[in-house]
Amino acid sequence: MADQWIVRVQGREYGPVDLDELREWKREGRLIRENEIREPGSERWIRAGELPEIFADEATPPELPMEVVRRLSFGGMFRASWRIYRLGFGRFFALALLVSAPWFFLQIAVPYLEMPKDQGPLAPVIISVAVAFVMLVLLVIAWPFSLAGLQLLAADLYAGRSPTLRDLLTRAKPLWSRMFILGLIVYGSYFLWTVIPLIVAAGLAAGATSFGGLLLILLLLIFSLYMVARLFINFLFWQQAGTLGGPDAMGALRESKDLARSGKEHPRRQRPLYRGAIIASVWLLAIILLNVAIELPVVLFQMRGVTSLEQALTTLQAIATKSPDLLAGLTTLLSGLLHAALRGWLAAIFVVLYFDTKHAAPPQPND
Repeated sequence: MADQWIVRVQGREYGPVDLDELREWKREGRLIRENEIREPGSERWIRAGELPEIFADEATPPELPMEVVRRLSFGGMFRASWRIYRLGFGRFFALALLVSAPWFFLQIAVPYLEMPKDQGPLAPVIISVAVAFVMLVLLVIAWPFSLAGLQLLAADLYAGRSPTLRDLLTRAKPLWSRMFILGLIVYGSYFLWTVIPLIVAAGLAAGATSFGGLLLILLLLIFSLYMVARLFINFLFWQQAGTLGGPDAMGALRESKDLARSGKEHPRRQRPLYRGAIIASVWLLAIILLNVAIELPVVLFQMRGVTSLEQALTTLQAIATKSPDLLAGLTTLLSGLLHAALRGWLAAIFVVLYFDTKHAAPPQPND
């Protein structure tokens, strides 16, 4: 092994430095297994995790035979993800709370931002603005840590390692900017190509009476559905590729798209896109059912004594417009906790699918 190495992080090169300096960078969290390194004068980059002098104390991920990975069934994927989720539940939950906690307080503060009528007191509005601003800042800061940490934890548990929460946050720190940029690209694309057409369609529907107007609304809805499908395909593995794969944000998006579109030579039930769509559908259905199970008893309790459709509509409108009370706050809290508890399983099964697809897919030209 060479005594001097150059490290590349997000396109920038550092060094050359010796092995002692690399060990110090590793202890500080500035060097992780996924970083690229090369010898001075060489153009061949390798992963830092391939240096036994630096990462000898960490177990390497087991190399699964190609036949085993190709035979991983849906049942096998669910069993593997459940094992990962069970082993790391506490850490999964803590990482998910990094986002769920500020989001909960943001939801509570937003309804109080409305200016009071009849020159009412401004103190609640000022406090709500301050709380909403602080929670929004915390949400922006914690969100990339949570995304990267969930993927790193699932990957480590899948490989037989058991990292601490502190180690996960340390390793997620160098990935913060990449995950933030990826999140802006992914959610910005969804907003641009789906939400905006739906807003335009809703505006047209409010005053459309002609056949041409109705046809335009229908075309906008079809276009929105088409774009949702295309974006879902291209961004299927963006969180996993951003944390565990590509060297930068754009490389991660290319890897996500290539993996999602791979496996066309396999039966449909074995293709990553088919499996990813089923997993996402199961996750969405579970979230909807849990939210209904939480909120329906509250709604039924508040609608006790309603005897007509007009009363029911009036009560529902009052529930939707009134400021949150203790019961609504508890409902929001319980919903957020359940969502945080389930995010670990979603990360686990998509990491399993990611590694299954990456091993089963043919090598890419730039590998």
